[in-house]
Amino acid sequence: MRLPYISAFFCLLAPAAVAGGFETGPQGARILGLGGAATALAYHPAAAYYNPGALGMRDSLTRISVGGMALARRTSFLSTDTQRKTYQDLTPVASGYLFASHYFGKGITGGLSVTTPFGYTTKWPTNWEGRSVVQESSLYTVQVQPTVAVAISENFSVGAGAMLTHGSVRQLRALGQYDAFDADAEYEGSANGAGFNVGLYGRSSEDLSFGISYRSGVRLKVTDGTATFRNVPAADASRFTNSQSVETDIYLPGTLSVGLANQITPKLNILFDFTLTNWTKTDSATFRFANNQAARASQPRRYEDAMAFKIGGEYQLDPKTALRLGVLYDESPVRDEYVAPDLPDGNKLAASLGVSFVMADKLNLDLAYQFGALSNRQARANQSQDQVSNIAGTYRTFVHTAAVGLSYSF
Repeated sequence: MRLPYISAFFCLLAPAAVAGGFETGPQGARILGLGGAATALAYHPAAAYYNPGALGMRDSLTRISVGGMALARRTSFLSTDTQRKTYQDLTPVASGYLFASHYFGKGITGGLSVTTPFGYTTKWPTNWEGRSVVQESSLYTVQVQPTVAVAISENFSVGAGAMLTHGSVRQLRALGQYDAFDADAEYEGSANGAGFNVGLYGRSSEDLSFGISYRSGVRLKVTDGTATFRNVPAADASRFTNSQSVETDIYLPGTLSVGLANQITPKLNILFDFTLTNWTKTDSATFRFANNQAARASQPRRYEDAMAFKIGGEYQLDPKTALRLGVLYDESPVRDEYVAPDLPDGNKLAASLGVSFVMADKLNLDLAYQFGALSNRQARANQSQDQVSNIAGTYRTFVHTAAVGLSYSF
């Protein structure tokens, strides 16, 4: 009776363990245009998310920035065994953001960010050869962060915020041990978690500033997930009981970011970020059925910490138009032996373009687009490792991200 539960383990595990690929990238249209380089960016409410310390620069204006984003991943898979090429269904992931900041006086500034920092949707064709590994997979998160910053002096400020996170996961795969294409298993669950963000911002001169920000990891502990099995042959129906209560953990990693900003001319500002992401805490994951504690398994992942480098430039073309350009290189923490079809991940090189227009007094329209290419990844199916469910082949992925937003200050 234990085999169906352990087999089902591999279906749900992927959203909790495939790490590098499920970060949605820069939050906000202006930040996307800069390639994500924002740790040393002051006088913008996105600092509530990227570096709370940058909120404390005694900005007398109340600032609000709101908008929507869409991310689409296009992945192809070339099978080692059949040499057949399969394309993942193109399913955009929609998200949004809200940033706000207000100066209360006496060197104290409050901020708020509402973002969707992690999420993805994967959908393979119904008849693809890896359907028993994964058919559909998704993760969605919403993070709310209230923040307070204090100016220590005219040139230095510190800040901190609480990160309140809600996440949900879903996994669907075919039950490959049966001939019927419509025999499948679906797993769903959601959970809440909390973390914190602290930051420091400073100016060494009128033209040069720096920022340091740390975002803690957040663990989402799913305790009331559900398992649904459909179209299982009558002979095995008793082994796959619907509405099983499932449990697992989803770890959203912590990051340490260091940034520099150089106002080279009155019209041109250059920003640089270095980010180290702590993926090593997702080196394994455990899944179990709550009503059958004996049915549990541990899935090794052995993730590595990963670095990201971001550089962005902002040029004030005229009083009503600002142009942006950004470049991003983001390492993947996923080792070759653990590349999987739910969200194939590789080292990412991306370029961004952005523009802002003054539409009315103190009201700006922000637009941005980013194109990213992931390095090709070779997945292995090692029959001697029965804990790792996979299909052998080569993945190639391109990522498109677009954003539109409004910024208002008063």
